[in-house]
Amino acid sequence: MTPTGPDGARGDGGGRSTASARDVLAQVADHFREFETGPPATPEPPDGPLGWPGYNAARARARERTGEQESVVCGTGRIGAREAVLLSFEFGFLGGSLGARTGDLVETAHEQARRLRLPVVTLVATGGSRMQEGMRALSQLQRVARQTALTRAAGLPQLAVVRDPTTGGGWATLAAGADIVLGLPGAQVAFAGSRVRPPDADPAAYT
Repeated sequence: MTPTGPDGARGDGGGRSTASARDVLAQVADHFREFETGPPATPEPPDGPLGWPGYNAARARARERTGEQESVVCGTGRIGAREAVLLSFEFGFLGGSLGARTGDLVETAHEQARRLRLPVVTLVATGGSRMQEGMRALSQLQRVARQTALTRAAGLPQLAVVRDPTTGGGWATLAAGADIVLGLPGAQVAFAGSRVRPPDADPAAYT
């Protein structure tokens, strides 16, 4: 987790023109139906598990700006003639970062895919783990990796489309863990975000 900027998902997710989660869904799928999700099982303390000053306010701004409740939108839709479970990341919501609630939604999506016997298509745009949640956010990577492993063991295909940017744990789990990985031309795709790379790094190595 980086200390500043969208690569570390600390800020409000500004600075990129990444298409919204729902715009991307509209481009690739018909008849999208979002999963109904309730509140978190355990109420969160003010400003998250670390009491990070301003975290609640940052999330409120992200919700107002994007119209989303979290950094990922999950549901079912039809791609061509095939129904699929779709996960689309909203980079405008805290840099598309993965926090505990994101993990809840990803887990639910994979559980539904196994229940409905549907393939999983993940449209990724993320700066990685949400540093305002510390180790709680990092633990979501193990949780997500477990879900992708269970879905693979169930014999269901997983396809990831990496958008700009796809870095950090989101790349390592949601994207790199898929059976098929497609990348948008010129998309920034790497484990290391732009703010933590060596100053003389070759930009071509990260696209």
